[in-house]
Amino acid sequence: MGQAPQPATEPPKPTFRTPEEVAPALGIIKSKLRSYCRTSGIHTRLGKRILLHVDEVQRLVAWIRDNQNRPDEWRTEPEHDPFV
Repeated sequence: MGQAPQPATEPPKPTFRTPEEVAPALGIIKSKLRSYCRTSGIHTRLGKRILLHVDEVQRLVAWIRDNQNRPDEWRTEPEHDPFV
């Protein structure tokens, strides 16, 4: 006769998240997270967008911890050459 009410299901979480979504959970600002992604190479690019998978977030946190002890050495992003 009557059916039991269906429990409310949460919508599935997205596979990839943007740095804007991940940064607050890590306690850093989104521009710093984007910089870490570019410097470390740990991210997925879709067009111009930087996206992060759960395993990439974990690898990025480990990368930040590993490089925290040598703050002057880990910035490997090339500087802009005005003569190029």
